[in-house]
Amino acid sequence: MPVINEVGAERYQHSTPKNQKHCRSILTLFQIKLNKIKNEIVIYGPQLIPQWHPLSTLKCWHCGWYQRKLILYDQTVVNIIIYRFYCPETKKTYSLLPFFISRYERHINTTIENIITAYFQENTPVGVLATEPSPSPWTIRRWLRKFQANLSELRQKVEEFLINNLPTYRPIAAWSNTIPQQLTDLLVKSDLLPFPLKETYSYGHLSYLNYAAAVQAPKL
Repeated sequence: MPVINEVGAERYQHSTPKNQKHCRSILTLFQIKLNKIKNEIVIYGPQLIPQWHPLSTLKCWHCGWYQRKLILYDQTVVNIIIYRFYCPETKKTYSLLPFFISRYERHINTTIENIITAYFQENTPVGVLATEPSPSPWTIRRWLRKFQANLSELRQKVEEFLINNLPTYRPIAAWSNTIPQQLTDLLVKSDLLPFPLKETYSYGHLSYLNYAAAVQAPKL
């Protein structure tokens, strides 16, 4: 049974099944609400499986939550509660990840996006982009490599999402071969994504682009 804590969020006390072999993340649209508990800032993440994901039609149950640190754009460090579900049919555990976070990353997507655009569009050196205590040059180089490796797949999924969900959208005839121009095209497309109450200033274009790609190709 859920336990209601002092700020009204539900915290589940179920343990994660011992036989879990796989864990997946489900990106979920979510508005940040900060809660202050014992001098710490806490964000309680989404607790409902989005209807676009096939898991929403299967039997599953809450199997606990975990807490992780998140570094916001202004370097403020907050604690975020990530809720998990277990599906006996797929025998997998799923984490509901707020769409403004990338898996395994400690920084909010707006920070990662600003680094990527500064490097590829403004030719800002990695050493200049790095700050103390983070992100370090090593972290920034990892972000850049990851973005380059996933760029082709991301732009393809976003293109398919717009074709399927925006009747007035006209597909691009040909993509540029340069990363700076491809990035520019993606950022323009993010403004076309038909999501309600978009806040690109707070959550960044990259968050909505990643979310569109997840919706276009959900995985169980």
